[in-house]
Amino acid sequence: MKNLSMLLVTAVALVSLSSCEKDSEPANPNKVNYALSTTGGTGSNQTTYLFGTNEFPTGTLGTSMAAELASSGMMYKYGSDVYISTFGAPATLRKFVFDESGKPKEIANFSVPGLKTFGAVEFVSATEAYATPVGVAGVPKLIKFNPTNMQIITTIDLTGLQKTDATDVFYQGMVIRDNFIYIGINYQGAGFINLEDKVFVGIINRTTNKVEKLIEDDRSSEMWVGGTTSSFIANSLIKDANNDIYVAGFANNGKPSGVVRIKSGTTEFDPTYFFNLDTATGKPCAGLFHFDNGMTFTVRYSDEAAYPFDFSNDKPAATAEIYKIDLATKTTSGNISSTLPKIFGSPAFMTKWDNDKIYFNVPAANNNSVYSYKINGGAVAKEFDLSSGVCNGFTKIN
Repeated sequence: MKNLSMLLVTAVALVSLSSCEKDSEPANPNKVNYALSTTGGTGSNQTTYLFGTNEFPTGTLGTSMAAELASSGMMYKYGSDVYISTFGAPATLRKFVFDESGKPKEIANFSVPGLKTFGAVEFVSATEAYATPVGVAGVPKLIKFNPTNMQIITTIDLTGLQKTDATDVFYQGMVIRDNFIYIGINYQGAGFINLEDKVFVGIINRTTNKVEKLIEDDRSSEMWVGGTTSSFIANSLIKDANNDIYVAGFANNGKPSGVVRIKSGTTEFDPTYFFNLDTATGKPCAGLFHFDNGMTFTVRYSDEAAYPFDFSNDKPAATAEIYKIDLATKTTSGNISSTLPKIFGSPAFMTKWDNDKIYFNVPAANNNSVYSYKINGGAVAKEFDLSSGVCNGFTKIN
């Protein structure tokens, strides 16, 4: 019995020693916990950089460890995975992981011939996601794919959403509610002008993979942003805690920028609700950022000449500001910080992963930085700068 007791004591000691050795093993300092994407350059000479950091970023970030992709790009995140869509035929969505050295590694992708880029990507589950085409002479289809293995499941025909006189159709953002996919649509006529000044939303049935109908509202005009809950840029459509969908229309031809609503349980615009953003903020606005507890923001242009593409007199013009708004009361508390420089509104983004801060980029005329907005109290502070291009995505992945 004494020998047996000694064996047991020795075994316990060995297990404890092994456990201590494992606990004392140093963590990998190259393990990526935060992923970022930036785009630098101008016109056709642009490069998108994807890189990561182990600790929360500080100081000025470079791109020495980045994956470089030719042309402008858009970052998406689902779970702990990062996806990048770049502009240029064929439209390609790439899935990345970060290796042990901290470098991004492309592990899968899919391409769709005939398309130049994906305007919006939204994820439902690890096996169901959707991507919309966008671009001049875009093909009317919605791609349903499996984000785990990056295989296309099916292609949904969107010709039922076409309009006879439209020379180009742009699919602007996406929201999924119940059994339907809601997609914002912009119709352009000859001369690249709005075919009609209305808000358009196409509704697709997820069970049949067919177009259900097209709905419209003439109180605002056609939208021009295509974010989703999986992206970082401003959204055209958001879904709140009540399962109501809010759609942001743009200002044009005397129509104000405004928010319309599709109430839970319906597939029509609510005639009793309209939030006139021009009246509330004093200037036209572009898109929505929506978070828990009804926290909503929009991009407000202080110079209407630069609205909504950040050009004035054919030159780039940073004139936008981030305004906090209230969808329920149809009011605004104004600019989140009067000390911030004016920004380029098109690449503006906001994101959060906890209940402490919302992070947003400040793509200004002379520098590009990421700031934070304190959820409790609204304090705004700079977090870090970027040395190469505009930050178009920032997320915690671990």
